[in-house]
Amino acid sequence: MTGIGEAVAAVRGAYALARSAKDITDKVKLDTAVSEVLDALGNAQSALLELQQQHFELIDENRELKAKMSREERFDQYRLKETPQGGFILELKDEYVTADNPPHNICPVCKEEGKLSVMPKGRNHYSCSACDYSAEHTQPVWPV
Repeated sequence: MTGIGEAVAAVRGAYALARSAKDITDKVKLDTAVSEVLDALGNAQSALLELQQQHFELIDENRELKAKMSREERFDQYRLKETPQGGFILELKDEYVTADNPPHNICPVCKEEGKLSVMPKGRNHYSCSACDYSAEHTQPVWPV
């Protein structure tokens, strides 16, 4: 991994070589000095291109991490709740209940896959239409 210090050092080196070359009168020495300056500038350019690539990689990583955090934060609004029959659902916390976000439950199985699937309360159980998970909330009553 190339650092900024290395790129700056390469540019400074090229600058120093160029300054010293301006006073050279011998053609062979001048050609050698110009060649050294061009090599130093090439090294500086390579270092800067590598830094640019690293910068773009960090931008992509940052974007991915922010997206992951955003996906995970939406599940922070829910708490795991055990139903009276021993099933599990994720219930919206009271502080997140609003007129636009009424009380509801989501599927714990879908949550593990990063999906937010509402589980409507049926007669005896909550059921997820996305994955078919269900959690009983009351004992079924069978007609006699």
